[in-house]
Amino acid sequence: MAELTLPAEILERTVPDVLDAQADRVPDRVALIADSLLHGTEQRITFAQLRSDAARFSSALAAAGVGEGDRIGILLDNGSGIEAHIAYHAGHRLGAVNAALNTRYVERELSYVLEFMDPRAIIFAPEFGPVLQRLAATIPNATLFEVSDTPELGISFREALEGGDPNHPRTPVAEDADAVWVFTSGTTGNPKAVADTHSAAVACGHGGIHLYGLSDDAVYQSFAPFFTSTGCNTNLLSCLVAGCTLAIEPDFDVHETLERMRRWGTTSHFLVNTVLQLIFQRLTPEEIAAQRFPRLRRVCYGAQAASPEFCRRVWEEIGQGWGVELVNVYGFTESGNCGMFLRPEDHPIALERMGAHGISVGRNSFSSWTDYAVLDPDGNPVALGEIGEICLRGPSIMRGYVREPESTGDVLKHGWCYSGDLATIDEDGFVTYIDRGKAIIRRGGLNISSAEIEGVVMQHPGIAEAAAVPMPNPVLGEDVRVVAVAASDPPPTAEEIIAWCSERLADYKVPRQVDFIDALPRNAMNRVIKSVLTGEGSALS
Repeated sequence: MAELTLPAEILERTVPDVLDAQADRVPDRVALIADSLLHGTEQRITFAQLRSDAARFSSALAAAGVGEGDRIGILLDNGSGIEAHIAYHAGHRLGAVNAALNTRYVERELSYVLEFMDPRAIIFAPEFGPVLQRLAATIPNATLFEVSDTPELGISFREALEGGDPNHPRTPVAEDADAVWVFTSGTTGNPKAVADTHSAAVACGHGGIHLYGLSDDAVYQSFAPFFTSTGCNTNLLSCLVAGCTLAIEPDFDVHETLERMRRWGTTSHFLVNTVLQLIFQRLTPEEIAAQRFPRLRRVCYGAQAASPEFCRRVWEEIGQGWGVELVNVYGFTESGNCGMFLRPEDHPIALERMGAHGISVGRNSFSSWTDYAVLDPDGNPVALGEIGEICLRGPSIMRGYVREPESTGDVLKHGWCYSGDLATIDEDGFVTYIDRGKAIIRRGGLNISSAEIEGVVMQHPGIAEAAAVPMPNPVLGEDVRVVAVAASDPPPTAEEIIAWCSERLADYKVPRQVDFIDALPRNAMNRVIKSVLTGEGSALS
């Protein structure tokens, strides 16, 4: 297989190199549309302003002792999008490592992450002041910057910014130095820190240009939280490398999101499957068809399994109805922006071939310098139609998990980055996602995709959410149980859901038990924690 490379001039650049280049090339172009906590409203900031403000705040960080290799924690949500991006670029100007901290963490989770990273500075919103005060012993080396005019804890971010030096010099940093740490969701234990170098980050941005269809006049809109890999890596870097506008939504609301797409002149948007489901639930087909977006060219979707019925609706009501390109996206935190996507021109073919697991996640990678395969645990390609693990390789792959060599070796092996996701591949290279490896239910020697069952259950009008999990079976080993959240009052009965599945699934896939709860347990990344539903400590055990 050919060596996967990028031009040297790309791999040898750092994130501050790219910001400087764009601030010189298109100084007056809007780099960012986002809410500002200090201004209390939506703001627009140009590339020149972003560089100047980053330099100003970097001088304050330097005065606080932040230097090359130090970690900076950014504890801000999208309501502080302007301040988060200024802090991010300020840290990079000093050669520091940025870590966007999950604003949904409970105190125990935040305590673990802060102790692990030992930050020299934390930039935070006032709402996090009390918890940081309680965790003071965990962060003895950190200078705190509160994004407030009247800080109750630490230094005023506004005063530090306004009093900073707009010409504060950059600290030279190597392209193979860590740029960001992105913490995983921690569904099976404590979060791991995924380390991405500067060259990987820049490569991630170049890959995103292909994915989102970016050009100089693009406005890319996203509601992805800043603490996610999509928020602090893919979105930020793609628009930075393209030299176009990144528009960040402070929160998600179906009607507000659609209105922003018109007001901002959005050219592309990543509407993950959950959001598209909400659009389908809250708008009638006639209301969806009536939407008009003069500049919208591309809608990306994906990020989770989907039923065939859902995929057809996306094609018919969004792609055909709105007259836009559709791109189904696949990737994961450890891969950076190295992954694959289903190109617009491949959608008709993939729809024809679609089976129970929904539409293909693609047959080409984001760019010519990345590659994918479906492999067995020993690194060998699986036979066509057989289940294997999606593996990726390319320049945006993580350096590894920080201080976790064994876990790194489990993922980075045989020259590939193993995803933990199961899939099949056909003779034309179309990859179909089956499920997370640990989400497979094994009943009597047969593999059952929890995602397939969940998709069928959630088609029932009385179901809002569902999780399929294994339950012990003394003969078969495991059987299928569904834990669901009702969308109707009164809720459907367990017998009704089992009958619904019996008409739509093979007999061995039909759940033997259905339980209803008020809400599915989720972690700070909003992912369902299935171990809570299956463990001995579960109220449903």
